[in-house]
Amino acid sequence: MEWKFSPQGIPPMSFIAFVLVAKILVTAILITVPFLFLPAARLANSTGAGVGGATLFRLYGIAIAALLVGYSSGFWLIARGEFPWGVVAMGLVSNAGAATVMFASGAWRKAKPITFFIAGIALLLAGAAAIPQQAMHPFW
Repeated sequence: MEWKFSPQGIPPMSFIAFVLVAKILVTAILITVPFLFLPAARLANSTGAGVGGATLFRLYGIAIAALLVGYSSGFWLIARGEFPWGVVAMGLVSNAGAATVMFASGAWRKAKPITFFIAGIALLLAGAAAIPQQAMHPFW
């Protein structure tokens, strides 16, 4: 599949590309940037973890940044007309696993928006995997 740009120079957007963009942007803004740059005391207060966890907060931020790089690699596959199976599998493990832990532990009650966002991404990725040809079809 060849990239076909609109007259405005915008590449086509498919369902799977939209899911990846949403996941990358929301995660970068709500998780990666805060865990890398907020003061450790503020993170400790908002997460309920101890103040001594500053290094763990930063390591978590880096780990999430690495996942976002992995999600971003899906765009090269999409541009070549290939469904990003590895990226979808990574996203399913990450998002479905995180949502499962949040629901099973009861932590979702204190973090409803992010828990439902993560669970929603898992469901959207599962849907894309179930119908990959349709998920790759450009919106325009």
